[in-house]
Amino acid sequence: MLRATFAGFSVARGAMSASMKALDVTGQNISNVYTEGYTRQRLDQTSFAPGYGNYASTNYVAQIGHGVLVTGVSQIRDPYLDIQYRDQMADVGMYDAKASVLEQIEGVFDETMKSAVKDALSDLESKLLDLANSTGSELDDSIVRSSMQSLVNLFHSNATSLASKREQVTDDLETKMIPELNQLMKNIAELNKTIKSSDILGYPALELRDQRNQLLDDLATYLPIEVKYEDEKISSTEKVENVIVSLVMKDGTRRELIDHDKYGKFTAETTNKFTAVTLDLSNLDPNNTTPVDITKLNGNNKEISINGGTLTGILNMLNSAGVFDGDATTEKGFGYYEQSFDLLVDKFAKTLNALNEPAKDNNGNPVGDGGALFVTDPAGAASFTAANIKVNEEWIKGNVKLKAKIDPDSGTTQNDNINKMIAALNDKQKFENPNKAGEVLFEGTFYNYYVDIESTLGIDQQATDNLLKNHITVATTIAQSKDQVSGVSLDEEGVNLMQYQQSYTASARLMTTLDEALDKLINGTGVVGR
Repeated sequence: MLRATFAGFSVARGAMSASMKALDVTGQNISNVYTEGYTRQRLDQTSFAPGYGNYASTNYVAQIGHGVLVTGVSQIRDPYLDIQYRDQMADVGMYDAKASVLEQIEGVFDETMKSAVKDALSDLESKLLDLANSTGSELDDSIVRSSMQSLVNLFHSNATSLASKREQVTDDLETKMIPELNQLMKNIAELNKTIKSSDILGYPALELRDQRNQLLDDLATYLPIEVKYEDEKISSTEKVENVIVSLVMKDGTRRELIDHDKYGKFTAETTNKFTAVTLDLSNLDPNNTTPVDITKLNGNNKEISINGGTLTGILNMLNSAGVFDGDATTEKGFGYYEQSFDLLVDKFAKTLNALNEPAKDNNGNPVGDGGALFVTDPAGAASFTAANIKVNEEWIKGNVKLKAKIDPDSGTTQNDNINKMIAALNDKQKFENPNKAGEVLFEGTFYNYYVDIESTLGIDQQATDNLLKNHITVATTIAQSKDQVSGVSLDEEGVNLMQYQQSYTASARLMTTLDEALDKLINGTGVVGR
């Protein structure tokens, strides 16, 4: 079988066209070297082979290819690195959220650079010592009352600050994070639809795929996700890509978040310091109208069904209270530090109130000085908290006084009950878990218990910061590996420019050579002897 006379020109023309397209792709890469999220592109080529042999062929005719065929333009990505990166970003998001909240709580309890509760406790002891060494004058009683009022004001201040910070985090979750999360899923679904339409028309929409990959990376910081790419047949010979994004639950199961152009919707609602988050999947499956509970509340047991991402970190900080939930392994969120502080206040108020109860005569009637130093506001609460404790107005009016003597009939210079109050401030107290009878959480002075709250917060914050740094380091390493695969290297693209330029020049030279050969054949040959 003879080769077509002008077949070589087709080979040269195809090679020139492929080299020019390769130069265009290289130029696209170079122009986007600093574009965030851009994935390096390459020209897909294949050798254009001749058809199968036929009866006119012989074993003595060499079969030569017909040149190069450009099949498309693709991205250079490593799906395994994408999975690793998104898994790490979920951990980064979770610990970053936790670290941010702990930093806010630290502003309430850290007294390294300020004078507050610890100094107020020391000042109260000092004022009681002065009173113990005096004759119990009304002036000294007022000084002690003033010191206790200052301490109560600090209790209120800390409680208000904690409540304000909790409210701010809750508001950010409900009005910012959840809407942003839902909008993110909507944008991914819309990109899926656009990319699918482009695929059907034969346009790869690589830049849109870059946008989608960026949004998927962003989504992975909010939630632990799994991304699958499936082929969907649209005809007997054609297929397009379909993307399914699933939420990875703590128990290992998967719940679909996004299926092509359909997506779920998160909602959040806070009641009695518990933030409930649910996932509505009815848009993906009209028959599935029961929302998925991301958080559950059963008594003191607060469960979060996902583990990873900013949403998990925020929910842990808002809902979890450590040992006060009955499980010491749960996160120490707002609830832990609120209840720890309330436990300190409750023990403090009840201890001093008990020491200031009036003595009783043989008939059980109160005699001498004494009475409740602290009351709750509103009245009647079973426990004191940093928010509801109040200095008794009857003490301010003078109807209640500090009980200086245990026995009102003892000597006038004896202030043994004041000494008992001083001792109570310095003696070890047992701080028991109000939600679990008999469980002692700390044993020590009031001052030491406050220091323990500070220390626990510091240790928790340091551990969280260390974990955050570790995950950031790993994520950065993976990102660098991704960049080595998918990022644009000017050095490499510069080499490609020279190679494709030389390839184009060589292809043009091939066409010139073929032209010269045919010219010689057609115009330079003739009949011998003429």
